[in-house]
Amino acid sequence: MLLKMRSVSLDDAREIGASFAELAIRSKTLPRRPVHVHAIVSPTAGFFRHPIQVQETLTWLRMIVLDRAAAVEPNPESRVSVHVARHKGHPGTLVGEIVETLILREGIQGDTPYHFILSLGGDGTHQEILNMLVDLPIEVLERILVFRLPMGTGNDGADVEELSSAAKCLLGEGRIGEVSALRIQPQGLKAVYAFNIASIGIDAFVTHTANRLKTRFNTDIYRKIADLSVLFYPILFPAKTLGMDITLSDGRIEQAYGKYVLTAVGVSGHRSYGNHKWILPGEENLCAIADRSLRKKLQLKNLLYAGKHVNQEGVLLRKAQQVRLHYDDSLYLQYDGEAIRLEQENFPCQIELVSTRIQTLRF
Repeated sequence: MLLKMRSVSLDDAREIGASFAELAIRSKTLPRRPVHVHAIVSPTAGFFRHPIQVQETLTWLRMIVLDRAAAVEPNPESRVSVHVARHKGHPGTLVGEIVETLILREGIQGDTPYHFILSLGGDGTHQEILNMLVDLPIEVLERILVFRLPMGTGNDGADVEELSSAAKCLLGEGRIGEVSALRIQPQGLKAVYAFNIASIGIDAFVTHTANRLKTRFNTDIYRKIADLSVLFYPILFPAKTLGMDITLSDGRIEQAYGKYVLTAVGVSGHRSYGNHKWILPGEENLCAIADRSLRKKLQLKNLLYAGKHVNQEGVLLRKAQQVRLHYDDSLYLQYDGEAIRLEQENFPCQIELVSTRIQTLRF
C-alpha cells in the first residue's frame, strides 16, 4: 500500500541503486579482490517522495557513471545486485540472506568475495541493516563493508551528509572506519542497538507519534508534533524523578537525579536526530534536560533545534561511556527513529557504548 503512495517508479529506484553500485566496483577504496556489491534501495524513503529531485539525481548520476566508466575499468572480479526493499523489515531480511550466502555457500576461509552493502534509505533502513550485522563474529565482519547513503527525511545516521559526498567517497575520497553503537538493555527485554542516538522522554514520544503519521505527510512532521507535545506531553507523562548512574569516559562514576523530560545518549558528540535537531552539538554525548515552566519550555525548544541549549539552566551534559537509568513509571524509548514504550518493570535501563567491528565507508 505504501509503495502506491509514491510518485517515483521502482525502475528509477533500481537505477539509482545500480548507478552507485557501478561507482563502487570502480572504487579505489575497496580492496582489489573479488567483491559483490549489494545496493539495498528503500523506495519508501523520504528522498523518493520528491520526483523532481529523483530525476535531477538520476541525470547527474548518469553523467558521473559515464565519465567514470570511460576512465576506470571495473574490478574484473566484481558482481552487482540491486535489491528493492518492499516493506519495513525487508532490508534486514535481505542482509540476512547476504550473510547466509557468505557463510553457508562461500565459506569464510580463503579468498572468498568481499561483500559491500550500500544502504540507500533513511535512518530506519540503516538501523535494520546494521542490527543484522552487529552480533556477527569478526571473521564474518571482516568480509563486509557497509555504506549508509543519505536518502531519508532526516539522514542523521548516514555516513555522509549529501549524495554528492557519497559519490566522492566511492570515487576514492572515502576512508574505512568502524561503526559505533549503543547497546540498550531494558530490564526484562531483549537488547537493541542504536547507531546514532538513543533517548527517553518527550522526544521518544514525538518519534513514536511521528512514525505513525509521517507516511501521510510530505512535511517535517517531527517538528510539528514536537511543537504540540510541549503543551500536552506533561498531561500524559507527568515528570517524575529520573535517576542516572553515569560512567564517564575517564572511568569515574557520577550519579544524577532530576525531573528530566528528555535524556539523550549518542555514539559520540556532534550528533543530531529528528531531521537535524542538534541535541548533542558539542563533544559531550549525554544530554539531560530538566522539566521547567511552559514559558521556559517554549524558549528552550527553539534553542534546542539550533543546538544552542547547552548553557541553559537545567541542562546536564557529560561525556559518558555508560548510563544506567532508573524510573518508577513508563516512558518511551527511541533508538535511531524506532520507538518502544518502557514500563516500570523495564527499569533500570542500561545504555552503553560498544564496539561493533562493522566496517563502514566515510567521507
